[in-house]
Amino acid sequence: MKRSLILLILTALAGRAGGAALPGFRVERVADARGFVSSIAVDSRGTIYYTTTNGGIYDLHGLVASVATEAIGNAGLLGMALLDDRTAVVHYTRPNQTYDVVSIIDLTTGSETVLHEFAGDIGNPEHGISPEHHGGNPMVGDDGAIYVGIGDYGAVQIAAYPDWNGGKVFRIDRDGTTKQIARGFRNPFDLAWDPKHQQLVVPDNGDAVDDEINVVSESGGFFGWPLTAGAEPAIDGAVPPAYVFPEVVAPTGITRLRSGGFLLCSFVTRALYFFDDASAPRPIAILRGETPSLIDVAEGPNGDIYIATGATIYRLLTPARGDCNGDGVIDFADVGALMLELTDGDPHDVHLAQDGNYRGSWGCDADGDGLITSRDVGALWRLITNRFPAVRRR
Repeated sequence: MKRSLILLILTALAGRAGGAALPGFRVERVADARGFVSSIAVDSRGTIYYTTTNGGIYDLHGLVASVATEAIGNAGLLGMALLDDRTAVVHYTRPNQTYDVVSIIDLTTGSETVLHEFAGDIGNPEHGISPEHHGGNPMVGDDGAIYVGIGDYGAVQIAAYPDWNGGKVFRIDRDGTTKQIARGFRNPFDLAWDPKHQQLVVPDNGDAVDDEINVVSESGGFFGWPLTAGAEPAIDGAVPPAYVFPEVVAPTGITRLRSGGFLLCSFVTRALYFFDDASAPRPIAILRGETPSLIDVAEGPNGDIYIATGATIYRLLTPARGDCNGDGVIDFADVGALMLELTDGDPHDVHLAQDGNYRGSWGCDADGDGLITSRDVGALWRLITNRFPAVRRR
C-alpha cells in the first residue's frame, strides 16, 4: 500500500515536471501503439514488435499473434523476447492469475507452444492469486536458455520461500526444463545478461526508496526481500544489491548494448539510464521527463535504440562523434566546446562529459575511443574538413 501511494504521488509530480536530457540526446516519435505496451523487441531485419497487456503481439503494421489473458493490475501479457526473426518467447498470466505462463509464439502463424506454467498458489493453483507483482519480460541468454523474473504477487513473504514461484528468477531450457536460480525479489520487471562477468543483471522494484540493481551469478542465492531491501543492513546469507537508487524510480525494461553498457528504463522518473559496469553500476540519466513513463527499451540491428511508453514508440537520437555542444551539427562551434570540455580534465571518460564546469556532449569523444582527450581536437578538425571541403582547400 505504501509503495502504491508513493507511485501515485510521484507519477503525478513527474507528469508536471519539465523534460531534461543530456546534450545531444533527444527522441523522435516512431508510432503510436494499439493498447498499453508491456515490452518492445527488434529483430535482425529491423522489424519492431511490441506487446500489449491485453494479450496482443504487434508489429508496426498490426496484430501478429495473441494470447489468452486479462490485463488487470500487474497481470496480463507481461513481455516478450525474440528467439529468432520468426519466433518469440512470451510471459503472461492466465485469467484469474492461476499461472504465470512462458511460451513460444510463431510470429508467422501465431501458434503457441507452452514451455512452462508457474502456479501462483502452489497449494490450490486453480484458486488464482492477486494481479500484483508478476514480473515482466523474459530474456534469451547467449546460450539460448530463457530467463524470467516473477514478482512476489504482493504476498511478500513467499519471495523468501524456495518452494513458491513468486519472488524468483528462473532459467527455462528449450525442452521446458526449469530451474530456480535466485529468490528474494519483490517485482523484477526485466533482466539482462552481462557477458563481461557472466552474470544476470536484475533490477528490482522496492517498497519505498529502495529500487535496486542486482547481479545474479551462476551460484544464484537469496537477494533479501522481504527481510531486507535497498540500503538496509544486510542479513546473513543474503546477496546485497549492486546499486540502490537514491530516489523512487520504478525500474522497468533493461537491455544490454552491443557496444557495451546497459540502458534501463524507469516508470516514475520517466528516465532512461545508462551504466557501463553491471558489477559497480553508476546510472546516468541520459533522458529524463522527455516522454511519458518509460516501459521498455530495445536495440535494432544497426544500433538504433527504441524506447516504448505505454502508448508510443520512440527512437532515441544520440550525439554524433564531434558534436561536442550537442546541437546536432558538427561545425566550428564544436571546436570551442571541446576546448571548454578539456578544461574539465584531459583525459576523462566520455560518460562524464556533462559533469564539471562545462556541460559537454558525449560527442566530444570525436575519435570514438571512449575518452575525451586532446587527441579529439585533431579528430574533430578532420570531421569538420570532411564536412566542409572548402576549408581543406585553403
